[in-house]
Amino acid sequence: MNIRFSEELLADLKSIAGAFRLLFFLGLGIILLFLIFWWDAQCRRPFVETGPTELIQTLFLTLSTAIFFLEARRRPDMRGALVLAGGFTGCMLIREQDYFLDIISHGCWKWPALTLTLVCLVYAAAHARATAAALARFVRWRYFPILLTGIVIVLAYSRLFGMGALWRSLLTDESWRMAKNAMEESSELLGYLFVLASALLLRFGKS
Repeated sequence: MNIRFSEELLADLKSIAGAFRLLFFLGLGIILLFLIFWWDAQCRRPFVETGPTELIQTLFLTLSTAIFFLEARRRPDMRGALVLAGGFTGCMLIREQDYFLDIISHGCWKWPALTLTLVCLVYAAAHARATAAALARFVRWRYFPILLTGIVIVLAYSRLFGMGALWRSLLTDESWRMAKNAMEESSELLGYLFVLASALLLRFGKS
């Protein structure tokens, strides 16, 4: 009885320690985001497409996409879901490069994004049953809510709170545009941090 109690207590303590460890690393991530935000704010042209915030966004998305695709190879039971996840973050990565791709032609980013989307969807459709099972397993994964939170921040929160009309109503001078860009880009960076955190937990954490 005492042995069982000790084993159960040890397991509980490990779970609690794991939660605090996750909290600690997410806290470090938030501090990192603040430092990047501060750095960008001190630049001659704050929050532009070639600034620190955008570059770190690209780094976060590149790492997330690479991890999802590498894990898709390593985990046959979740392959279909991870191919779709990698395709999704890959498309966001391509979209973030629109400033550079527009040098080729306006809206050029759509074609590589559509190509990647098509490839991932064709793969998922070709293995429909396995992909459905993989998706079910993926959404039951303990850290899936972290990924979902990141996606909601990027696709909803940053768009709504980065609306020009909102900031024009709050700030009467021309500073509204900088405030809008700062809010939108910092929110996207936060969302991408959560996406990257979920990818790292997939690779290094427990299932």
